[in-house]
Amino acid sequence: MRNRISCSAQELSQLDPDMLQSVVGETVFKFGNQYFSDQRVKILDADRTQVMAEVNGAYGVYSQTIKLRTGTLSTRCSCPSTEQPFCRHCVAVLLHQFHNGSSLKASVKAAHNDQASPASDSRVSAAVPYFEESKGAVDLNFWEAILFIDWVQKAVGLLGKEATLPPVPDSLRGIAREWVGVVEHLNSQLLESEEDRCDVQRNLQSAEGMIDVLTKKLDVLKGEAETAQQTCRGLEKKVKQLEDSLTEFSKLSSS
Repeated sequence: MRNRISCSAQELSQLDPDMLQSVVGETVFKFGNQYFSDQRVKILDADRTQVMAEVNGAYGVYSQTIKLRTGTLSTRCSCPSTEQPFCRHCVAVLLHQFHNGSSLKASVKAAHNDQASPASDSRVSAAVPYFEESKGAVDLNFWEAILFIDWVQKAVGLLGKEATLPPVPDSLRGIAREWVGVVEHLNSQLLESEEDRCDVQRNLQSAEGMIDVLTKKLDVLKGEAETAQQTCRGLEKKVKQLEDSLTEFSKLSSS
């Protein structure tokens, strides 16, 4: 699910619990706060105005991308929830930002530097640390490999197009489950890039529309200025005629 709402805050850490509860309502806030308290939030990347995270929800691990731009808070979660204006998982992430925002960027960067492996694609390098955390935790068995391959084949056609990828089988665990998280993280980044491109396109169209409106107004003003100049020239002629008449009248009066 993807949503946008107006927001006057300048940083994500300024969104305090009371503000969040007033926006999402008591029930959604309660679930989000519970997820945060249970330490189900995993920060993948964060700074003062955006965060990419994962939350271990009731039915699986969901990916979140939250950005705070000028006057707009945009949230995206891979969960199927219809909660508005954003879901409990985003609430949990924003609560994590509020309580830990000042130290998030440094800790996330340090974790990435310690765990990152070589990769030619920057999108891959941003996602690999998440996989590295569980590297060697559980060996991938034949059945998990079959389930993972089947899931990937279904997910490939949706990458960069849909926020929610196919459901992950409950029996998929260990390394395969971590790689599912990597793919979901990459999908979030692809969607983010597409959203940024669409935002630029919309802003460009808006600017072109404004230029067109201003051009038409300028044409109207030019027409009004020409009319005013013509009126002014007519008035000048009348004034000259009156001055001539007064001069003639003065001559007649003197004689």
